[in-house]
Amino acid sequence: MLIEQDGPGWRDKLPEIPIVPLAVQQEHRQKPVSAEVAEARAARAAQEEARRKEARFTLLKGEGNDLVKRGCFQEALQKYSDCLTLKPEECALYTNRAICFLKLSRFQEAKQDCDSALQLEPSNKKAFYRRALAHKGLQDYLSASSDLQEVLQLDPNVQEAEQELEAVTRLLRRSLMENGDNKTPRGKSSRPHT
Repeated sequence: MLIEQDGPGWRDKLPEIPIVPLAVQQEHRQKPVSAEVAEARAARAAQEEARRKEARFTLLKGEGNDLVKRGCFQEALQKYSDCLTLKPEECALYTNRAICFLKLSRFQEAKQDCDSALQLEPSNKKAFYRRALAHKGLQDYLSASSDLQEVLQLDPNVQEAEQELEAVTRLLRRSLMENGDNKTPRGKSSRPHT
């Protein structure tokens, strides 16, 4: 349109573009942002960080689950531990890690993870069941029996718990017989002191 009006010399008729010194440009860029803009930026950054954290958590948990299916319990244990640094309030991570500890015969650690899971979810059947297995591994048959009874109280249809309770009851009886009738499996007298 300018070519039609002023011909080929249209550029000559434009006013000069003022040159803004670099210091002024930088000063303009460094002006403080408003509180609203700062809050919006912080909120977006927090949302992005939460998305990244959730994606990493999901990836690690999935990798841990796959490793358990393949029988790679030590590697799965590390994945679940990494997940716990991201979401320490996630109950399933403790029960998942407990199964790894059980498979590695690290019964005390399995028990501790089940205790943590039960603090988060006091009616978690998996936590009670796996803690019972940890107690069994620690030869604390009375506690194992108690946890298995809790599982069956929560869900009477858990056949594994029924079978395990029968096995633990046999072990408890054998332990009582070996330690004498007046002793509990842990060597403490079951009779009151006189």
